[in-house]
Amino acid sequence: MHFSKKSSTALIVILIVFLMTCALVLPQLFNDYRLKTNLLAFQQREMKSSVDNFILIIDSIRTKIITDYEKNGIKYTEEDVKNETLSFIRNIVHESTFANGAYIWINEVTDFNGGENYGIRQVHGNLPETEGIALSTLTKDAGGNTPYLTELEGIKKDGEITYKYYFKEYKSENISEKVTYARLYRPYNWIVCTGTYLNSMYEPAGGVSHKKKLIFYSSCFLSFITSLILFFYIMISNCRNSRKLMTETENLKLKVSKDSLTGAGSRAFGDSLLHEYYSTYQTCGKNYAIAILDIDNFKPINDKYGHNSGDAVIKKIVSTVEKSLNMDDHIIRWGGDEFILTFNTIPESLEKKLGQINKNIKEESVRSSNGEIINFSVSIGASYFIERDNCIEDTIKRIDDALYLAKRRKNSFYII
Repeated sequence: MHFSKKSSTALIVILIVFLMTCALVLPQLFNDYRLKTNLLAFQQREMKSSVDNFILIIDSIRTKIITDYEKNGIKYTEEDVKNETLSFIRNIVHESTFANGAYIWINEVTDFNGGENYGIRQVHGNLPETEGIALSTLTKDAGGNTPYLTELEGIKKDGEITYKYYFKEYKSENISEKVTYARLYRPYNWIVCTGTYLNSMYEPAGGVSHKKKLIFYSSCFLSFITSLILFFYIMISNCRNSRKLMTETENLKLKVSKDSLTGAGSRAFGDSLLHEYYSTYQTCGKNYAIAILDIDNFKPINDKYGHNSGDAVIKKIVSTVEKSLNMDDHIIRWGGDEFILTFNTIPESLEKKLGQINKNIKEESVRSSNGEIINFSVSIGASYFIERDNCIEDTIKRIDDALYLAKRRKNSFYII
């Protein structure tokens, strides 16, 4: 077949544009895939961390309730503890917000064989009106899958599971794919879950619709100049997306390390820090002072003035303690009303330090929504690492003992 000189030139230009389009499109497709894969893996780790931390909170609340019952000589059943724990958890979940449209929900398994009425929806962050409904493993999602059956089988096998299903978006008629992590809380056969929609998670990674991609790819064939413009546009866009993803990743890490209410260190951050300090003590001999601070009679404050006032008390205590800490010291929210203090450099007089913190807190107050002044106090137990500590839990147990002795002294502190 014979081509004129002009035709040959045109074919060469078309070939160049085609090759340039491939050079532009294939890296973009790979980059989209890589970003989405990395973001999904990161989100799955964060969901597992969120559920693990939330189960620690549940266990802490349950332990505190039992302790309060026994301290006050109240006869109770496990059902009483369960119901009061559930009440606290519902308040926490209903008032919490999470990134990427995620939320927490809890299903209680009453029959591990599955079928109709195998479980009960106990808590739901987005749909509280569904709390109390019966669940069935025969229920299908919008894609014809049976997510409750998948969840139950995974829980029975491994005690946890990550899976996907289709669900209507919150306050929308859109059906989207959702990724979920679930773990069993054995004391009450609660399946604690968190999940997020894939489209809301992928949006920061620069995900676009097939129609927009088709327009983009077609425009590359219009002319050599258009191809160059698109090339530079994509390069700039990729740089922005990469910076945006890095920023959002750092923000997610920061949220995981910080308690959302007070800005103190989170339980996950504190657990990591304490293990790091214990390892340093074992290898280098450097010691640290560690204290547990517990708010005295916090439940009556919540019951009398409401959770908003209780939150105000917690925030006031954190801000007061932070004023007494050095740059490399930390305050960590260990439980609902319990905090851990770490002193990187042991004060010359730890007793004086803890006494001043205790005194400063007693001098503070907050005002309730109806204008009443709320006074509060704390008890503090403290200790150091010692040679017979086989693990960080041994140290925490000793500090808990010190806290118990401080509680007996009434609004005081005790060092073991």
